[in-house]
Amino acid sequence: MTIADSVWLATALLHRENAHAPDFSVQQIIEKVSAAKLFDSYRPGLPVFASKHCVANKAPNPLRHRILVETTRGRRRLFRAGDPFHPDRKNGNIRPDKADLPPEYRPLVDWYETEYTKQGPQGLEEITAPPHSALGETQPGVAFVSSTGAVIIPDNLRKDLGIEEGTRLTVRRDNDRIVLQPVNEELISRLRGSCKGGDSLVEARQHEHEDERY
Repeated sequence: MTIADSVWLATALLHRENAHAPDFSVQQIIEKVSAAKLFDSYRPGLPVFASKHCVANKAPNPLRHRILVETTRGRRRLFRAGDPFHPDRKNGNIRPDKADLPPEYRPLVDWYETEYTKQGPQGLEEITAPPHSALGETQPGVAFVSSTGAVIIPDNLRKDLGIEEGTRLTVRRDNDRIVLQPVNEELISRLRGSCKGGDSLVEARQHEHEDERY
């Protein structure tokens, strides 16, 4: 069994044994690998797999597994479809193949496919805004910042705003908020229009910031 498969299996066992727990600490996952005797001896690489290599919403370094999601610092749960992930992990493994697991653990793959993946976004619901407001505008989702400062924007927001690889974003601070805006034709047209008489570009920006507060 690979280290990545053991991380998936240990986390799946924790979910099955603690049905109401939204997530688990990295240390709990490591201890479960040992308690379940998934290896004959301790694997030195296990902590980094549970904390980084298997985590979908972290930059790959270099492995691209999407086995876990970091819900908050130091805590993880199993990945499911719809969770945010780093774009470079798009084709990463989500779960083990049944044939690679000991026979007694293979039913966990069926549980994952038929039950776990159908559940709501455990561990993220309290910080994820509803997908649409009453006005039909997309609400903010959950973005993740890597150790290098890279920001991972949720897939639904990237699609709604036409943000693709290489898209430039303006970044500005608005009091205690950071506002990202894609540099596209719509933005350029608005800025050009603001330069034709009336308010200056700086004044137009100021009015825009004031409007966002209401």
